[in-house]
Amino acid sequence: MRTRIAELEADLRARDDFLAIAAHELRNPMTPILGRVELLLARARRSRDGAPKWITRELERLESLLDAYIRRATILLDMSRINSDELSLQPAEVDLSALVGQAVSSMAPVAERAGSRVSLEVQDGLVGHCDQTAMEQILENLLSNAIRYGSGQPIEVALSRDGDWARLAVRDRGIGISDQDQPQIFERFRRLNPTNRNGGFGIGLWITRQLVHAMGGEITVCSAAGVGSTFTVGLPLTPPARANA
Repeated sequence: MRTRIAELEADLRARDDFLAIAAHELRNPMTPILGRVELLLARARRSRDGAPKWITRELERLESLLDAYIRRATILLDMSRINSDELSLQPAEVDLSALVGQAVSSMAPVAERAGSRVSLEVQDGLVGHCDQTAMEQILENLLSNAIRYGSGQPIEVALSRDGDWARLAVRDRGIGISDQDQPQIFERFRRLNPTNRNGGFGIGLWITRQLVHAMGGEITVCSAAGVGSTFTVGLPLTPPARANA
């Protein structure tokens, strides 16, 4: 029995190593390609003679596809790091108000293409002690989820202070989540609609929860089928040791 367990653990480590290598090799070559596309798009937009609209439109489409590709490879890399306990967070003072605003601004074109309008209600000057990259990943995952399952309806993003905690809420008015599915949505490879080809790997919410927990926070969902979902993230504004001092 012990031998079999050891073999299974070795298989899991090999799988995670493969995921990490594959994600790294798939992602890295695309980063400079995306940079070149962004440069060409910027030149097309500011061309004195005016580049044909179809060229600008196709470059925007290419930029979006490359960005989505890199995000998916990054998700695989994050998953492998979490599984192997190699996820390294670097907490620092972060302007959460500005970070949320930037995330919403960067995702706005994606939301518009899906027919959704994103509204923002953020308390100014809210600064917390957290890992900025992890926060960016959390925001992107929650916003992407809201856009994907939001049925083209408005999306609301709110950030406020609640005592010694920051509360981030992302609300959509889409397909919602049944009571039966809610306990399972934060599990790996769990997708709300397996037949949806644009549904991703089904690990975005799992990664989100792992990152939130790693920073001492909590994440909850309030939803009902057919009326949309609200994901709420609570994060301590100060490190646990400082908060207990």
